[in-house]
Amino acid sequence: MKKQLVFAFALAFALHSLTAFAQVDRSQKPEPGPAPKAAFPDYYETTLDNGLKVMVVRNAEQPLVTFRLMIKAGAEYDPNGSGEASFTTSLLTKGTKNRTAQEFAQEQDFHALSVGAGSADDYMSMSASGLVKYQDKMLDLMTDALFNPTFPEDELEKMKNQTISGLKSAEKSPGTLAGRLQITVGYNDHPYSKFQTEETVNAITRDALINFHKKYFIPNNASLAVIGDITPEDVMPVVKKYFSSWQKGEIPKRNFPEPKPIKDQKVHLVDLGKSQTQTNLQIITNGIPRNHEDYIPLSLSNSILGGGFSGRLFQNLRETHSFTYGAYSSMDARRDNGLWTASASVRRSATDSSAIEILREMRRMREEKVPEEELAMHKQYFSGTFLLSLENPGTMASRLQNIDLYSLPNDYYKNYVTNVMKVTTDKVQEIAQTYWDPENVAIAAVGDAAEIKPALERIAPVQMYDPNMNPIEDTPDLEVDIDAETLLEKHIEAMGGRDALAAIKDRTTEGTMEMSFGPQTVTGTVKRVSAYPNKQYELSVLKMGPNEMKQESWCNGSKVVSVNPMTGQQQEAEGEALASELEGNQFNDVLRLDELGYESEVSAKKVMDGKTVYALEITKKHGEETWFISADNYLRVAQSIIMGNEQQTVEVLTKYSDFKEVDGVMLPFSAEVDAGQQQVSMKITDYKHNTNPPASTFEPGS
Repeated sequence: MKKQLVFAFALAFALHSLTAFAQVDRSQKPEPGPAPKAAFPDYYETTLDNGLKVMVVRNAEQPLVTFRLMIKAGAEYDPNGSGEASFTTSLLTKGTKNRTAQEFAQEQDFHALSVGAGSADDYMSMSASGLVKYQDKMLDLMTDALFNPTFPEDELEKMKNQTISGLKSAEKSPGTLAGRLQITVGYNDHPYSKFQTEETVNAITRDALINFHKKYFIPNNASLAVIGDITPEDVMPVVKKYFSSWQKGEIPKRNFPEPKPIKDQKVHLVDLGKSQTQTNLQIITNGIPRNHEDYIPLSLSNSILGGGFSGRLFQNLRETHSFTYGAYSSMDARRDNGLWTASASVRRSATDSSAIEILREMRRMREEKVPEEELAMHKQYFSGTFLLSLENPGTMASRLQNIDLYSLPNDYYKNYVTNVMKVTTDKVQEIAQTYWDPENVAIAAVGDAAEIKPALERIAPVQMYDPNMNPIEDTPDLEVDIDAETLLEKHIEAMGGRDALAAIKDRTTEGTMEMSFGPQTVTGTVKRVSAYPNKQYELSVLKMGPNEMKQESWCNGSKVVSVNPMTGQQQEAEGEALASELEGNQFNDVLRLDELGYESEVSAKKVMDGKTVYALEITKKHGEETWFISADNYLRVAQSIIMGNEQQTVEVLTKYSDFKEVDGVMLPFSAEVDAGQQQVSMKITDYKHNTNPPASTFEPGS
């Protein structure tokens, strides 16, 4: 009986659903629902005698509280973009007069608290959150870090090393370089355009951080937002207890230069070489400061043009043309000025076409009114996203403080949804005509200049930059004045001559290395044993704290075996990979190009690192590589190999230096390897020749 009742209920539900479905006309798009009502809460606001503005919002849903302190000064005050703001905030919790970094962390963990700090261009902030019953402990920790930081030298050095390691990786990161290019082009003369370099980071001292903290961390240029299960009556005595003793200071002046406006069309290009199968492309134009009256309609218009999957740029570049996996646009509105940017990572061959399509969509926004239903959809999305964001205490705190930071009306967020809903199709077109002029844009690209520059030059003039955003003068390659055969003979002679090279039948190389993976750097040792004709054994040992990781490989002339350092399992190369490995292990190949069937050609004479070099292209049976031979002493100062597969490739560029004579042959004692996100610095400690290693050396398990 029970089964029959369940079946009857299910049948009735299905019939009802089918009937309801039949009554809906699926060919007609449903009308958008009513605008959600604004839900930004009322808040209590007061100012302490020392000038600290305090804002309190009660949220009784959970027994938690969040304190967020915001200083209205940030990285814009960094000397030359050094990073003093980020270093200062990052080190606040790394040691105080009352606690070591470890003690600070232990007290947080014991009470399940979160205390941290960070910085942006316009501000610095500290936050603390946890259970309301621990608010005293929370503020004790927070104000200890705020008032009593010691900026320990060891913590400072650790952070400097990590930052510099990350900067080295950034020089090959398309995304990082695109960000640097964006602010360089868009903000130019304003401090917003500055970014850290190895030189500026190395210049940071403990005294500089102490002075930065003293100068900018003042209560009369700050606000404190409190969100949680508290009332103003309960929390204000606690706030006064911990913050009233904070002494006033002189508010820093904001007299920064105005950025130069972006005029006409110009391409700004950073070259990352052959390994880049994609181009990081941006179209940049001037924006507005955060308190501008057009901020809301411009944000909504931006959503229509490039604000996600439903944006026109996404539909055009991905869905229609398959140039990219995604195309978007964004606004960067700050206290001073702002930028608008359309961006996409596109196929290298579609770089110019993608730029043209983005400019086309900008023109369409200016020339055609947006359909009412498209605008309505984005209004609903905007309103819903805003209301959902208010559930996060940290977001609520930052919105409260934005009112003070950006000098917004006190009811700005109360009326936010209402003002979104007021935007009309006429206003959207007016916004596009005011701010999106495709004839006055910067076209910024990071990629393979050899492939994309000629096509981009057909759109607008091109300015090249190095990874630190220094403009590069357009110096064409020098005229090639030597053939491959003559160059090779000069190179062999510079190394010591044919007889000296031919006398060497095997070589054992030992050295040390330092390897960088993004922000992490590890050290190690390397040993390589090479023998004629193409035998090789290699052992690399990386040291990571108390642990070691070994990478080992063997080539006996006909097979190649390596050990996976993570699993310890042996892997044997096969097919094309085996052929390529065997070819790459040829000993003394400079003497054997004809024997091996390789072809060589001098493709260019150019300047590399301030020195004139010849680019000698070596075409093998299973790959290509480029030798860069000095035009002064004819030694090989660099070598480039493209590695990878059809989906992803990387250019491995090795630069050689510190040449010394060993057994009549000139060999480098220093090498720098750049493989995109990974850099290796090697110092050779010893070369040994003709030690006649046994055949077992080149067999696994030897």
